[in-house]
Amino acid sequence: MSNVRKFAALNTKIKGMVGKLLSHEDYMNMLKLEKESEIFEYLMSHTYYGNIFNDMPPTDYTVSNVERQIKGYIVSLYRKILCYISGDYKKLFKLLMKRFEAEDIKSYLRALHLNQNITELYKEHLNYEVYTNLNYKELSLSRSMEEFIEGLKSTMYYKVLKLYLSESKDRMLFYMEMNIDRMYFSKLASEISKFKGDEKPIFEILRMNIDFLNFQWIYRGKKFYKLSPEEVLNYTLDNGHYLNYETLKALSYASDEASLFEIMEETHYHKLFKHDEKTERYLERDMDRYLYGKFLKSDRESNLNMITVVAFTHRLEFEMRDLFTIMEAKHYGIPADELKDYLIRIL
Repeated sequence: MSNVRKFAALNTKIKGMVGKLLSHEDYMNMLKLEKESEIFEYLMSHTYYGNIFNDMPPTDYTVSNVERQIKGYIVSLYRKILCYISGDYKKLFKLLMKRFEAEDIKSYLRALHLNQNITELYKEHLNYEVYTNLNYKELSLSRSMEEFIEGLKSTMYYKVLKLYLSESKDRMLFYMEMNIDRMYFSKLASEISKFKGDEKPIFEILRMNIDFLNFQWIYRGKKFYKLSPEEVLNYTLDNGHYLNYETLKALSYASDEASLFEIMEETHYHKLFKHDEKTERYLERDMDRYLYGKFLKSDRESNLNMITVVAFTHRLEFEMRDLFTIMEAKHYGIPADELKDYLIRIL
């Protein structure tokens, strides 16, 4: 079957999946509800998500259980998509899914860093065999950071994570997370460099995400960890889109937070980086909204290629994050007007 025919079939499949995403009306209706249990009931009764909760008795409802079911549902969709692609496309899509593995490992590291019991943590990673060969159940038996990292001995993560076990506790996790991201995005950049032509726009967006991650790492490294400019620059990610090495160097050597934003105001992203309290508070949300808009635009302009796949998977993940935000906000009684400000979807 030719690539055109494969993508035509896949495009039809994804259009059906897009039709099951939450509507603007769904978002507005959920904002009016008062408790996280009411969100669950709404999803059950009025959206496609109800189909994934069929095996969950009402007595088992917890926010963590709902999140676990939604994550499992998303990975099941990715498994279906894999059936329609092959060759370099399949290799790329598996690598995109590998991001889940990186995030899973970071969740274990954070829990161990806080001296939490991780015995049951493996239950939060349903269908993990689709994107990883790691045995999470076995890793969950680890009683310390050292023991967990030893469990990764046969993986690409082992050497770099072991290296930072000797770091001070307040910096150890930061260094480990940074290096996991460096490894992942280095592989992703290498893979996306193979794609040209009509598919180029979607990979430019993925590289924009690297730009945003670099700014966040520099901001965090300077503000919360007091790292030297040399250290900050050393941990930036390669292969961003608009932020070149000279810009990253200028950001790393910036004297204060105001200077960081002044430098960013001279870049392609200047509209996102007006330095004030509101900008800092909502910056991560604004960057996500920017990427979300770019994915939608690329999807509308795509023509039976990988753009449809990548755009849909990111829309799905943004929706998942919004759902988790809504449920958490309802748990803490955050008013609807305030909650809207934390969502990626603009309402």
